[in-house]
This record gives sequence, C-alpha cells and structure tokens, in this order.
Amino acid sequence: MNFEPQKFFIGLIDFFSILLPGALFTYLFKDYLGLWFLGSEYKQIAGTEGGVVFLFSSYLLGHFIFLLGSWLDELYDAIRKATHSEQIKRLARSEKLSARWSRLLAGFFFKKDVDRAVNLAVRIKEHYLNPLQAASAVNAFQWCKARLTLEHPEAIATIQRFEADSKFFRSLLVVLCVIFPWSLLVNRPVIAFVSVPVLLLAFWRYVDQRLKATNQAYWYIITLESQKKDGYRHQTETTNKDGLSHAGGVVFRRNKNQVEYLLVQASNVPNEWVLPKGHIELEERPQETAVREVREETGVWAAIKRELKRVSFKVDEKSVKIQFYLMEATEEGKTSEKRKSVWLPLDKALEKATHNETRDLLKFVEQKIPAT
Repeated sequence: MNFEPQKFFIGLIDFFSILLPGALFTYLFKDYLGLWFLGSEYKQIAGTEGGVVFLFSSYLLGHFIFLLGSWLDELYDAIRKATHSEQIKRLARSEKLSARWSRLLAGFFFKKDVDRAVNLAVRIKEHYLNPLQAASAVNAFQWCKARLTLEHPEAIATIQRFEADSKFFRSLLVVLCVIFPWSLLVNRPVIAFVSVPVLLLAFWRYVDQRLKATNQAYWYIITLESQKKDGYRHQTETTNKDGLSHAGGVVFRRNKNQVEYLLVQASNVPNEWVLPKGHIELEERPQETAVREVREETGVWAAIKRELKRVSFKVDEKSVKIQFYLMEATEEGKTSEKRKSVWLPLDKALEKATHNETRDLLKFVEQKIPAT
C-alpha cells in the first residue's frame, strides 16, 4: 500500500474539522452538559476516564455541529447567486433581483467578474451532458469534481483541501453562534465581545475557502478543455450567432399614472439620444447583453418582458444587427459612464430621439406595454 501524504493531510483536516469544534463546544459547556447527562457522578470523572469521555463527547458533538453547519451552505448559495452577473441572468429570464442584503454581501465578498469561470464551466458541462439529457442532473461543481476524479485524481486533492478548510470554519461558525448568546446569558461579556469579530472572520474565511474550492475545479476543467481540439472548443469555433452583433432595450417605467421611456446619450455623439444597447460578448445571450448594457449605460436594472424586432444598418461599411427587447425598470442606480440618460413620456421621447429607428420602436412598444 502506497502512503500518499496529501490524502493523509486532507483526511486529517477533515477529522479535525469535526473534532476541534466539538472539543471547543465540550470544553465551554462541560459543566452544564456533564451535570445534565451524568448527574452528580460527573464530578467524580477524572484522569483517563475523563479524557475518554471528553474525546467521545467532542467527536459526537462535532458530528452534530458539522450537520448543522451544512445549513450555512444555503446562506452561501444565496450570497453567491446575488453577484452582478447572476442579476443579469435573472433579469434576462424575467425574474426579480435578489434581495438587497444578499447583493450587498455578494459585492463585498466577490469580485465583479467572479462568475466568468463558472459560466464557462457550465457551458462545457452542458456540451457533454445535453446529448444525454442529463445537464440538470448534476451541478457544474460536482460534475467538474467527478471528471477530475476519473481523469486527474491528483488535481482533486487540491480541491478537497480547500473544501476541508471551509468545512472547519463552517463548523466553527456554529459553535460561535452558540457561544455569543450563551456568554451574554451567563454574564461573560469578554467572551461575547471576542466572539463577534472571530465569528465574522470565520465566516469570511469559510466563504473564501469555499470559493477557492469551486474556482479551482472550474480552472482545471477549463484548462483541460483548452487542450482538446474536438470538445467544447470546437463547438465555439463553429457556432453561428445568427448574425446578431448587438442587443439593447426599450426600457419603460410607470411613474404614477404615466409610462416613461429611457433614452441615453450616444457614446460618440453626445447630442444624439438613442436607446441603450451594446455589443454581444463571446458566449453571451442577447437577452443578457441587453440587461448588462442598460445597467452599464444608465445605472438601471431592467427585466426582459418580451422580444421586439431586429434593426439592421451599416456603420463604416460594417453590418450591425441589433436585437431589441421590451424591458421594465426594476431598480435605478448610478453608472460610472459620463453619458446622461433621461426618462420621458412617449410624446417627449419621440421628440428627443435622434433616429427614425428609435422613434419607430417607441411607437411600436406603446401598444405592447403590459397592463398593471
């Protein structure tokens, strides 16, 4: 039998992710738990017998704490699904934005481009599993782990190390969530004061290690796929986007009893007023482009309501084909761009719009606005 130090190390971390939180919990609550389970005989336990009881209790409680800690994954998933790119996908599917608290936490813990790796990993997974009609049977992370286990078991060890670290801090969070109210109840303010920053740091570390575990799996799969000539890479080289180059939106909002439309200054000609639109990025769905461009150009989050017509024209001898969507504003904010945007009722929007294509679209959607 070959001894593999890395696997032994991972197993050791997994073991202590159960034992150490259980030991901390047992030590702090030994007097309460001991009297509760063993009664007055608890005071007579000492020496080797006491050590055995302590280890058994630590290991048993550690498993229960580990089980409770798995619920924290739901909180992590809620924050992870509240990133900027996930909001674009939600609105492209005509869904609502995530809760504001989860978006704020996502903005703190995750970079703006954090979803690029997982988005590509999802498309690679779908390329292989769609023919089996099994793309929804397993999520991208589990699929990446399964593939790495079969093809590159040495790579999976790195991912498991990050996972083991995240599980330890996840269990520690459960213990700290009990320690804080307990310390206030028994009048130990120092412990309560110390537990708060430790709890926050433990949650930060848990999120960081879990993110590293998932991203490492995606990076491995993307790197492996880049070396294959007949896999997903071949599909992207032969995919036709139906000639679309841009996507945008006719965005409306209801202001009291009046419908208003959103116009923005053209990027290269400030005195021109147009509909928000932009270039479709590689592997981006047109609906997502429309949501992203509206947000970037105007600071407005808007949900897709329905598909409108396509507009084609030429710019500097290059063909431009734009897919427009009817979109409803759901939340307004600021944009980093210097262009101005304005909300106007239909008659004033028609006057301000520079191009005939814009005016035609505004007239067309007036009858398409869904009833309140």
